[in-house]
Amino acid sequence: MPSYHDPERVTGVIKGGPFPPGPVWQPLYNFQVTSVSKAGPVFGIIFGVVFAGCGMIAAGAILFADPAKIHGNPLIGIAVSSIFILTGAGIVLATIYGTGKLKAQAARQQAYPDSPWLWREDWASGRAQSRNRNTTIGLWIAAIFSNAVSIPVAVVALPPLLRAWDAKALVPIVFCLTGAILLVLAMRASIRRERFGSTYFEFAALPSVPGNRLRGEIHLRFSTTATRGIDLRLSCVRQVVTHSGDSNTTNQILLWQDMQNVPGDSVRVGPTGEACVAVDFAIPRDALETNQVSSNDQVLWILHAEADVPGVNYCDDFEVPVFRPSPATAPVADPRSASFANFSSGGHFGSASTGAATAPAFDSDASDVAAPNNPTVVVSTGPSGATEFYFHAFRNPARVLILLLFTMVWTGVVYFLHRSTAPWFFPVVFGLFDLLLIYASIQSVLGTTRIEVGSGKVAARKSLLGVGSAQEIPYGEIAQILVVTGSYQGTRVKDACYSIRLLTKAGKKLTLVDAVYDRQEARWIVAQMEKLAGLNLDTHVAVDAPFVAYAGYGQPPQRGQAQPVPPAGSQRGRAAAAGFGTLMFAGWIAYIIFRFAASPHPVPRPSAASESSPGPITFPHVSYPPLSERDEQRLRRLPAQAQAEELLERAIQHDPRALEVFEQNIVHWQGDIKLTARMRQLEQRSQFSKDLRVRQANADLNLAMDGWAKNDQSADLMIERAQSQPQSRPQYVYFMGMLAGRGVAYDRIYPALVHYAKTDPDPGVRQWAVEGMRFLGTDEALDQLFESFTSDASANVRERAGCNLSDCGMFTRAQRMRMVPKFIALAEDSRTSPQMRQWSFMALGEITDQNLPANAPAWSVWYTRHGREKMIQFESQNSWQVRGDE
Repeated sequence: MPSYHDPERVTGVIKGGPFPPGPVWQPLYNFQVTSVSKAGPVFGIIFGVVFAGCGMIAAGAILFADPAKIHGNPLIGIAVSSIFILTGAGIVLATIYGTGKLKAQAARQQAYPDSPWLWREDWASGRAQSRNRNTTIGLWIAAIFSNAVSIPVAVVALPPLLRAWDAKALVPIVFCLTGAILLVLAMRASIRRERFGSTYFEFAALPSVPGNRLRGEIHLRFSTTATRGIDLRLSCVRQVVTHSGDSNTTNQILLWQDMQNVPGDSVRVGPTGEACVAVDFAIPRDALETNQVSSNDQVLWILHAEADVPGVNYCDDFEVPVFRPSPATAPVADPRSASFANFSSGGHFGSASTGAATAPAFDSDASDVAAPNNPTVVVSTGPSGATEFYFHAFRNPARVLILLLFTMVWTGVVYFLHRSTAPWFFPVVFGLFDLLLIYASIQSVLGTTRIEVGSGKVAARKSLLGVGSAQEIPYGEIAQILVVTGSYQGTRVKDACYSIRLLTKAGKKLTLVDAVYDRQEARWIVAQMEKLAGLNLDTHVAVDAPFVAYAGYGQPPQRGQAQPVPPAGSQRGRAAAAGFGTLMFAGWIAYIIFRFAASPHPVPRPSAASESSPGPITFPHVSYPPLSERDEQRLRRLPAQAQAEELLERAIQHDPRALEVFEQNIVHWQGDIKLTARMRQLEQRSQFSKDLRVRQANADLNLAMDGWAKNDQSADLMIERAQSQPQSRPQYVYFMGMLAGRGVAYDRIYPALVHYAKTDPDPGVRQWAVEGMRFLGTDEALDQLFESFTSDASANVRERAGCNLSDCGMFTRAQRMRMVPKFIALAEDSRTSPQMRQWSFMALGEITDQNLPANAPAWSVWYTRHGREKMIQFESQNSWQVRGDE
């Protein structure tokens, strides 16, 4: 018996078959023999080596660097570097392996140019290997990569976000859940492979020919029972890759399908002890051939097998070759067919059957369909005697729940985009798409459809919470009722969705119901409707894929058929889509670069200007007249450092226009101004100004000099570094207070400052957390400062809290006046230490401007008589007017 490798056997099929022989078809059919690029492998290897080299350099820099100069956890850096090294090594190995595979395939194509079913190694050996092996490997790669990225990010970012009850914690949580799900799927796939072995489908004849039968056996390890047998499904699928800018989308289109069930007791034992499942499918005479010449547009024949067994279910997919041995028998497409969206499962690209077909044809199917086991439609007799098909709400719960979950995640993304500093068009575009998702979710959960067939008409009503409209079509106007499917983006044929469409003789199309996910159920419903309406029985499934047609793809590719040139409008549409996609991608990259360029740099510990009292004056004060237009023009010509120093000097002298110009330009000076000797003096003077607006400028100055932008990204980085870098925590909590005082991430920074001020074991950290609170300007911050003043174990912390309560920082005089009764009560308490009592009297004098003796009863009497009067005085003056030096 000739082997599957024997070319004589293949030639014998061609010569002895029902099809006339023809010439060598490679030139006629424009089949392109695979050629291996020489530059491609070299580029891939170089890219992988560079990728891995960057990881090695980074890892070496971390391992051999001075530990004192490393910011953050070095283990995280090593983990990230390892990802780069492993990824680069994987790229190199994949390039070498892929190049070898391409060379072997090119050799087979050159050896058998007219036998494409011998171009694949497994087909040439008479087998089709399971596709699940590659799926398992892909799942493990995705799981390892996803967890390698998400776990370190979650370890660093998640704890501070959870402590602050920040909603942004959902982002790393979602990434971790994704990695966990991928890991579970990979483990499940490995268990399935271990249980059922390396499965394969062995052909009885090669190739399978349209008009004949696909016969063979599935070989597997099957040491279990399948009470409901093994379900087999043969599908013809078109796989189209659409391009939009720099991204690709793979669409699957189910063109034809047939199903059968093999009883469990029919599974025989093979010669080596493995189980053998017999396969016997009839292939339509007008069937499409397998075509894998172009990776962007392929026709595939997939044999699917599954069985519900205890434990992990059996599930397998095999790609089988369906070819006409002779080119003369290949169907010829109608070149006038311009739009792929209009063809119906072969009616426009395949010739009609000549004689009885061995299976339901692509373009028609007059066979009746049995009712499904568990239909989602409810069939009953309506009040008028007509047959009613009722499609209830929430009839596809699993898919609806997935849609709801995706909508929730997408809505969260829109929310974060809205709250972030991203360009306006990102939240707008994402928000518009979110509205569509919300509408689809509501429709899926609450929408119902009712179709009545009887009394000489078809009536369809779609409702949402009982509100909807109805349409009626008399039998005499109906041309056809058919099942329609479109493209789907999934790896399983079960992902295909079906609609039931009514076509009138006038050319009108009416979709009666959509979102039917059972092919048999959709065909059965159509069969029942056609019988009731007296129409010719036709239960074939038509194809409607307008997005694929819009992308410029015509009829499915077949040998000998030149693909039609897309219409000019389609080409313009594709160009517009590509342009829009490229523009969006470029905008996103530009935004990322901008954010990276604007990200803060590591900062030193709090400067001496912040830690010490004002030193001796080294520069004389320069008196300026009010800022004029001419002064502004002159300042624009000066370096940023000179501009900042002069404007801050003018602002300290209470020039409102200078203060306004300073605040307008401080965001542009970030990183360009330094703490020179004169700037140090101006910084010290401005933090004790009588104008809170000048003190705010002081905070902005410190942020800008240390490279911090006033945005959520800086807040996130400060919070994360304060958590992960204990040795640098003092400066980060200090700058966190400045940032929150300017309205950035207050709801997250304030709890973090309170946490460090109350619980950090390092008194230096507690002290700088107290210093950071002075910039907040809120009543709750004042209350917390008073708590630190009275309860902290460190005298330095208590002293700084008292100073910030009485005079320093961003609090108004009316706010500080609210603390007077607390200081009086503290001074009256016999348990208060002499030092604390002295600080309390100092604070009372600075808050009220009253010169009273250090006597608690005297202060109590004064407050009873004049406290309300003093509060009214402070509330009536400008809120920015405070007690200060200048």
